[in-house]
Amino acid sequence: MAILCIAAPPASAATTTFATVGLHDVVDAPGDLDDDAVTADRLVSFFDWLRGSGWSPVSLDDIARAGRGEKALPAKAVLITFDDGYRSLYTRVYPLALAYGYPIVAALVGSWMEPPAGSMVRYGAQSVPRERFITWEQAREMQRSGLIEFALHSQALHAEVVGNPQGNTMPAAVTRRYTPGTGYQSEADFAAAVRADLARGRATLQRELGGPPRALVWPYGRYNAIGTQAARDLGFDFALVLDQGPSRSDRPFRLARFLPTYDPPLADLAQGLEPDPNERRLDRLVCLDPAALWAGDEASSNERLGRAIERVRALGVTGLVVDAVRRDAQGRITAAWFPTSELPLAGDWLSRVAWQMNTRAGVKVYARLPHRRALAALGDDARVQRLYQDLGARVPLDGWLLEDTEAPAASMRFDAPSPLFAHRADIPLSWSAWVVRERRQPMLETLGRGDTPEALGWRAFATLDAARPGLDLLWLAPPRAAAAPHPLAEISLVTTALDDPVADDRTAAVDPRLLRWFTASAPPEAGRLARSAVDFQRRGGVSLGWCPDDPVADRPQAETLAPGVSASTFPLRR
Repeated sequence: MAILCIAAPPASAATTTFATVGLHDVVDAPGDLDDDAVTADRLVSFFDWLRGSGWSPVSLDDIARAGRGEKALPAKAVLITFDDGYRSLYTRVYPLALAYGYPIVAALVGSWMEPPAGSMVRYGAQSVPRERFITWEQAREMQRSGLIEFALHSQALHAEVVGNPQGNTMPAAVTRRYTPGTGYQSEADFAAAVRADLARGRATLQRELGGPPRALVWPYGRYNAIGTQAARDLGFDFALVLDQGPSRSDRPFRLARFLPTYDPPLADLAQGLEPDPNERRLDRLVCLDPAALWAGDEASSNERLGRAIERVRALGVTGLVVDAVRRDAQGRITAAWFPTSELPLAGDWLSRVAWQMNTRAGVKVYARLPHRRALAALGDDARVQRLYQDLGARVPLDGWLLEDTEAPAASMRFDAPSPLFAHRADIPLSWSAWVVRERRQPMLETLGRGDTPEALGWRAFATLDAARPGLDLLWLAPPRAAAAPHPLAEISLVTTALDDPVADDRTAAVDPRLLRWFTASAPPEAGRLARSAVDFQRRGGVSLGWCPDDPVADRPQAETLAPGVSASTFPLRR
């Protein structure tokens, strides 16, 4: 087994690391709040807290200098951003910026700024008065102050488009538009549309503000490798997203942001800037075969899907491991649940299942597409990569399950803290998903080199992550592997046969990166699974899941099982 050593980040990394907060509208009365707005008094309290707690608001100039190695950032640096160009940017935020001397990055949507006064603007699924947003003259005044820098929030990508035959609408910046009778937008047309939108938005801001924007703020925080390359080619210097964790000036096209919602109290705002890297994960996973919900016709399939969604909600699970392909009795891949040129289509169904489960049930969706079996079915590495490209392009995923891969060498253990916390000597270990992702991302190219099955698996994940950046990696530990988490995976599944009495004597999985994966030959009996789950938690276990599961027949029965497994009632839930 090859030994891969992972070095801790250099101490100087802390000087290029900062927090970023993404705010939106500011209102005076709580009754005027929407999901992303904050009240004016909360914003004043936040600005006061920053000053009194040693935080230093920084500008894009500061970040650029740090990225070039010219001047280190303060130990507690924060970039403050406001999206959408609401009128409150001028009436509330701008006066506060002047009073506190805080630099602000404000992102504008070109298509919302262009209509004349008195007209209506298409804003999501509704039309709102043009006066809800600032004017160009107000933008120029704020820009002249030297404190407000304007970024592009796209020309018209802050919208949703139809992304599958069932009519689900998804973020335009990452979705291949589906048109009845025509089908899906091609990769070339999608790339050209994104590039054209960014070019037009850049030209709009240059015309009105006297210069091109150097920062791009992706709508809804959604982006991919295609859009990132277009932004680079067009001359942007920064791109802001909604990934978790710290921002780093040496990764200017992936600046993570904390998004406050529901007018959070000051304590939550503070925690969002400096989240706990040792926060315990709490996961409840269930496997799902789309074939169980696919009835061949849309009406019957949607009825089954609706019942499955309600069952998932009743069980209190946090994520689903969903088969992306159909396999025969011998485990051979025979068809796909998403459109691809590499396999027959079992049904264009996975996108619908994933989007509905995520938006209606509030769970993460992790794809199960074994890379070794894909190679056996397709016989060629290039075809395997195209299969994963199609999966990433067509399906809104939160992660992927890596299987048939050996346990990593002991030398791969990496418990160094994130550089964001270099000024905190009291944080010895980091468990959070964003810390794992920060460690893994620079290594994907190295891990994917060679013609071994392990390298093929890492190339498959890198392909998916390019299409859906920020994916979670789940790792299915091989049978009889030591109960230790994979250092580059957010969740490590340790299989326990529900019918194996020896399994109950194994050491409880107290590491929050480990998940006890109960398996059986058929959907388990609810009472027995509940007792096993409760016993596992009593002995210190945290996360668990099971497979198989039958959502149509409600096996195991949700009503009986939920009290023992539901994440909503788990005592360690924060």
